Amino acid sequence: MKNKIAGEGLEITRFILVWSSLSPVFVLWAIRGVAAISDLYWIPVCLVLFLLPSLILWWILRQARNSENTKTILISSAKDQREHLLTYLFAMLIPLFDANTDEIRDLTAVSLALVFVMFLFWHMRLHYMNLFFALWGYRIFTVEAKKIGTTETDRKRERFVTYAVISRRHFIPDDDTITGYRLGGRVLFDKASDD
Repeated sequence: MKNKIAGEGLEITRFILVWSSLSPVFVLWAIRGVAAISDLYWIPVCLVLFLLPSLILWWILRQARNSENTKTILISSAKDQREHLLTYLFAMLIPLFDANTDEIRDLTAVSLALVFVMFLFWHMRLHYMNLFFALWGYRIFTVEAKKIGTTETDRKRERFVTYAVISRRHFIPDDDTITGYRLGGRVLFDKASDD
């Protein structure tokens, strides 16, 4: 039986990947604190928001491995997301950390801004690395894969589908194939251990 959460149409996994890439903000907020909320509640909430996306991603990966839910794609082009890392750090993390969160209204406004940023990243398919995966040597690539149609007309047209591929490889060559575990939302976890 196919794992329902890992269907290609579900975008939940991509949203969790975006959430996990922005999760360091919650650690910074836990350290900084908020005057309007007691640390007794604030710190555990921030730590849960930091850890939860990584735990969900690990659970989804475990389910995909146990069910051998894999997909092989033919790569047209692959880009490592590291080139956008400085933009991500300076444009997103630092302003979100530096925002005034002393009053409930300020905290609400900053929280809504974070949700808005997460939505934009998800909608624009901007994925950055999960902190724990990065510590284990994984990178994230945005991969354009060739899609083969099911009808005679579709097979003659070149169409492309964008995937987020989590891999230990340092480089993914064009016109290569990758087999990975399907995490859902066109997110693959590369089966190869290294390049």
